[in-house]
Amino acid sequence: MTNYRRGYVAERKAVKVLEAAGYVVARTAGSHSPFDVVAVGPGGVRLIQVKRVKFGRIRVTVEAALEELRQVPKLPGVSREIWVWVDGDGWVVQEAV
Repeated sequence: MTNYRRGYVAERKAVKVLEAAGYVVARTAGSHSPFDVVAVGPGGVRLIQVKRVKFGRIRVTVEAALEELRQVPKLPGVSREIWVWVDGDGWVVQEAV
């Protein structure tokens, strides 16, 4: 499976979780923006960068993505989040503050 395909699969998993929680969700595929998914719903607006790792390197992956998300202005009611799918373990979620 290519890196693109692995990322796509992780993004689709995130979309399903968010839709099940009552969010309207859009993927920003191919945009090269700091976030891959935009979700609007009961918790406000969520800008989410989705990553997938097999094991290890979670901390490095999270820190790099958080740094990129911090470049997006913080607005009231809008969260900036990194979701990392760890194969075999599930989601690690962290908000950029």
